[in-house]
Amino acid sequence: MPKYGPAFGMATNSSSSTSDIIISSSSSSHQMETSHLPITAHKLNGQNYLQWSQSILMFIRGKEKDDYITGASAAPETTTSTYKKWIAENNMVMSWLVNSMTTDIGENFLSFDTAKEIGTLQKKLSRQRKHIEIIQLKASSTICVKETLRIEYFNTLTRPMAPT
Repeated sequence: MPKYGPAFGMATNSSSSTSDIIISSSSSSHQMETSHLPITAHKLNGQNYLQWSQSILMFIRGKEKDDYITGASAAPETTTSTYKKWIAENNMVMSWLVNSMTTDIGENFLSFDTAKEIGTLQKKLSRQRKHIEIIQLKASSTICVKETLRIEYFNTLTRPMAPT
């Protein structure tokens, strides 16, 4: 039995290990078309931003909704006739993004208003994480070098002297 996600017209399949969704959309003749597609096999977990971002972007571009992430599709005035459609599509993209993240990461984005905000912040957080990882690697390599030098020095001190 599908469990309905945060966006109108979407259901998530809780029996799957990947983020599966059922997308319902209306065609011009008002027929309902449903397809069962995995969003991505790469759920964002804090360690795999590059794989996740490329996978989710392919999915969203395939649905021709990437303008919501880039901001090219800005919110129209609330009084226009297109506002409700924009809100529905923006929320659908936001739902795709959040549902393609682990729960502990995705719940941080539930109060955001636009898909662009989610994409922008996630990119910034990923850059910060990479910077921290680089610093940690440099610190680890410095410790390794110091330990290697200490061992080499110890070995020179404890090496038996050759008889002369």
